[in-house]
Amino acid sequence: MFSGDADADLRQLADDTTFPHRDAARHAVRFRASGDVADLVAVHDDPHPCGMTDVVFALAGSKRPWLNWVPMPSEAISNIANDLGGRRARGEQLEVTGLGLSAAEPASAITACRRITGPVDIGIAQFPPPDIRTPVRPGRYAVWRYDGTEPVPAAPAPSAAAVAVLREVAGEPWQSPLSGYVEAAPLGGLPLDDLLGLLAHLPGPPDTARWQHLARSTPTYWYRLLQPWVCLGILHHATDQPWLTSTRREVLVDLAFGIEDWVADAALFALVTAAYREPDLRPEVRQLVRARLDAAVSANRLVTIEESLANLMLVTPGCRADDRALATAVLARAEQDDDEAEEPAPAPVPKRRWWQRSG
Repeated sequence: MFSGDADADLRQLADDTTFPHRDAARHAVRFRASGDVADLVAVHDDPHPCGMTDVVFALAGSKRPWLNWVPMPSEAISNIANDLGGRRARGEQLEVTGLGLSAAEPASAITACRRITGPVDIGIAQFPPPDIRTPVRPGRYAVWRYDGTEPVPAAPAPSAAAVAVLREVAGEPWQSPLSGYVEAAPLGGLPLDDLLGLLAHLPGPPDTARWQHLARSTPTYWYRLLQPWVCLGILHHATDQPWLTSTRREVLVDLAFGIEDWVADAALFALVTAAYREPDLRPEVRQLVRARLDAAVSANRLVTIEESLANLMLVTPGCRADDRALATAVLARAEQDDDEAEEPAPAPVPKRRWWQRSG
């Protein structure tokens, strides 16, 4: 039925006088062209929702950050892990005993690196303010703590059964947040300690062709992808509890405003998914996403999840003109930084971050 070209397929549906959801398809076409999230929300809020409106929603979000895929890790330590892990997967014999970073990076990125490289000493030159180890807001739930400069899981290791469920559920990206929520239901049946443990202990990927292939290029991506899946699972935890006083809400908000980490935007993604499903949640969720983006922007240093937070802001229901302006500015600045990094410098300049092998 579909060609694989989301834009062409949506235009065909929008022009088909026999298609009962032409308005939804038109909104999807406009969203693809302008990025105005109001059009995406209109697709979801079709007055006659059915499985086909979910398909239109998925087409609207095809190949868009968070709607169809989780942003790739961007940290220096992730680049190191991808390089070393990929070369090992291609048969090279490499040993690394020490690495150095000029500034601290997220605990999940550090842990993912060690999952790929094996035990390695990682020296961190500084923790510039605001200290990455300090939560944005105090909360009850956390998955990381620090022993000096070392990130340590704050939750017990997950059970073998929980790891098996994770690998079954999270082996592929979601078609859309809506379908991802449904597919994550088995994770919601796990104890909360297991879910928190999965977020911090980062078990390895499924032994499938997909992840064997990615092990040769971007082995860190599994660790980036699994956390949003787990957070979608948290949305299914104790759903009998009213939202405002629920454990699932408290956990996700605490993680979103905990220490600066991949877990933060993963938790916000789950909250944004809840906002699509439940319109009454939209004002609060928009405020939460904006507040977390504001915290990232106000930091007078590199925040590796800032670009990801900006992309999430742009797909948050209720995103206002000022929210969009801020997110767009963040993404434009990131693109400019990337372009400048690719241009040859007229003279050597200090890099914002560095790494080196030792030993």
